[in-house]
Amino acid sequence: MASRQNPKSKAFGRYVANRAGARGYVLNGDGKAKLAEAAGMSEADITKILNGEYEIQPDPLKPLATALDVPQKELLRMAGVLEGRATLPQDRPLTVQLAAQRLGIKSPKNIELFQILVTALLDTEKRR
Repeated sequence: MASRQNPKSKAFGRYVANRAGARGYVLNGDGKAKLAEAAGMSEADITKILNGEYEIQPDPLKPLATALDVPQKELLRMAGVLEGRATLPQDRPLTVQLAAQRLGIKSPKNIELFQILVTALLDTEKRR
């Protein structure tokens, strides 16, 4: 007899998959292995999370939160471990540094140039 999946675990799996995709992890390629490495977890555990089959424990989720670029509390709320409303990424202000990171801009020089460009564009918009 198949065991029933916890609806919170399934929703959490979808959340992790969406965040992983937003962070550039290609989950149908080698992204699971890369996410597992970044989170300090096994690829089998990442697969269980994505499939909604993971017994959610708070301790191993801290490195996963770091790998997904979300606060640990948000991840725990999405997992149903903590009560309360999770602050979804679109609720947080987007900084130039965070935008550069999400776009994959890593070079300090390129981040600086990106910041100069964004600042100039924002100044132009304010003058309109």
